[in-house]
Amino acid sequence: MPKVLCPDCERRIAMHELETNTVAQSSGFTTTYRCPFCRHEVEDVTEHLV
Repeated sequence: MPKVLCPDCERRIAMHELETNTVAQSSGFTTTYRCPFCRHEVEDVTEHLV
């Protein structure tokens, strides 16, 4: 199962552990993901898959 490497604290995080925040905008939805350990926000987790 793929994990995400946090670019800030460098921990490997399972996808289900990430905190998400989805915001509705006039052009659609924007979702950001947050590391549960250091609270660093990532917009595109596909760049950090390990």
